Amino acid sequence: MQQRSLIEPIRISARFRLTLETGIARLEEGAARDEKGLALLGDPDHRRRQRLLVESQLERAFRLRELLAQTEDRPERAA
Repeated sequence: MQQRSLIEPIRISARFRLTLETGIARLEEGAARDEKGLALLGDPDHRRRQRLLVESQLERAFRLRELLAQTEDRPERAA
């Protein structure tokens, strides 16, 4: 297995970086909103499924943040 320092960064455009950052923010905001809604749910199974939804949103955001940390901006091309 390679060490992280040996892995070349993934070069991405500023536009793709913004897309990733926007996606992460939406996932985290959705998780926060869904977590607040837990208190309103009466059925234990519904609460369980809601918690699973929140966990999956946060896990996806975490993975995208890890991916973003392995990137660097690609130089923009002249138009």
